[in-house]
Formats: sequence, C-alpha cells, structure tokens
Amino acid sequence: MIVGVDVGGTNVDVVCYDGNFKHVATYRTKDVVENLNDLLKRIARDLKAEKIGIGFAGWIRKGRILKAPNVKVSISFDLPVPFRVENDANCFALYSSHELGFENLMGITVGTGVGSGVVVEGKIYRGRGLAGEIGHWFVGGDRKCTCGGRGHLEAYFGGWSFESRGMNPRELVESGKIYDLKDFETFCLCVANAVTLLDVECVAFGGRIGGALSEEVLKERIGRYLMPEFDTEVRVIKDPLAVAKGACLAVME
Repeated sequence: MIVGVDVGGTNVDVVCYDGNFKHVATYRTKDVVENLNDLLKRIARDLKAEKIGIGFAGWIRKGRILKAPNVKVSISFDLPVPFRVENDANCFALYSSHELGFENLMGITVGTGVGSGVVVEGKIYRGRGLAGEIGHWFVGGDRKCTCGGRGHLEAYFGGWSFESRGMNPRELVESGKIYDLKDFETFCLCVANAVTLLDVECVAFGGRIGGALSEEVLKERIGRYLMPEFDTEVRVIKDPLAVAKGACLAVME
C-alpha cells in the first residue's frame, strides 16, 4: 500500500495505491498545514502504508524544501515509513508520462501558481533539484511574485495573481475570457520557449486552472511561436488527483 499526497497552495489531496488508485481525502491546506506531519502519520497508520510520496508545492533540492512561495508555513516531515518529498509539478509530469505513454514530456500545472516538471526517458529530470521552474522565469515588468522576485510569469498568470487583481479564476476559464488576456499570450510564449529548449514529445497541462484549459486553444497559441519542426503534442489532464497519483509513482521510482 502506497500513499500519495499533493500539498498545494489551496488543497491537500490524499490517494492510496495498491495496484489501483483510490481517493482517500481532500483538505483545505490552510486548515491542516500546521499539523500536516501528524495527519500523515495517522493516515499511514490507518491505511497500513508501506511508503508515502509527497508532492509539495515548493523548491526541493536533495529532499530538503528550500522555498515554498505559496505554502506559508515551514514544514518538515518525520514519518514512521519510508517517504519521499518531490516537487508537485514533477509528480504531475511523471503521472502524465505514465498515463499518456510519452517518455519525454513536460508537465505544467496552473493552480494557485505555475509549476512545471520534466520527464526524460521516463524519469524525472531535476538538474540540481530545481529544474523546470518556468513560473519564475522573468517576463518583464515590476509586479512582485510570492517568491520575492519581480516580473516573474507567476506574478501575471495563475490563481493568486488573478485574485490579487480582482479576477475570479474559475469565471475567467468558464467564460473563455482567460484566452483574451495578454498574460495568457505571455504564458503560451514561455511554454513555446521551453518546448524549443527541450524538444519533448508532449506538453501536459493540469491543475485547478490548467486542467480546465482548451487543448485546441493551447496548441494553436503555443504553435504561433514554434517552428513547424517542433510538432509537440499538447494534452490537458483533467484529473484533479494527478499530482497525488504521481507522488505514489515517484516514491516507487
């Protein structure tokens, strides 16, 4: 029995895996984050878990959380079974690779913020640990990001950015107004640049906002900035538990 946990800026999702995935629970991050370690201990005991994979919305190097811009509480884990803490977008990318059957894939999550992970030949590519953070690419301007930097992509595109400017993310997506934003065009340009750098087979989108975007619109807008030789597939993963499932796969990797 493997337990997978997605610790995001808004929600904490828990699944278990014994050959099949099963949703265990979903909590509001703000309600459980201060006692998250105790909660996971209890879940591990109740489910008789052998391992726990934790997909965490933060910058992780050698298992240590360096920064978590969208999770406002310092967290450390001390669990009774073997566990692994992995960047949440890396978990999403790994799950997408397994689900879609592409060994070379970039996964992009858009929820509270913007995350991205890279899978090369079926395995997560980490660099020194922080590879794939396109949400913190500099795109211009002086708008402050939650990480402390300025002019980052995430400062213009994503849940907290929209809300800080009086826009409702769900309404933006459901109405289609998100596609008219200059910030959406900037987002697509960043994705296209990443595709040109990596030449992956597929870019998969997920998360509360990313999982609700149109594949057709994404493919057309990203394609505007690509040479025709870059024929990368564009897929949208609508599974809200994708990160938690990917955390199960990561701890088994």
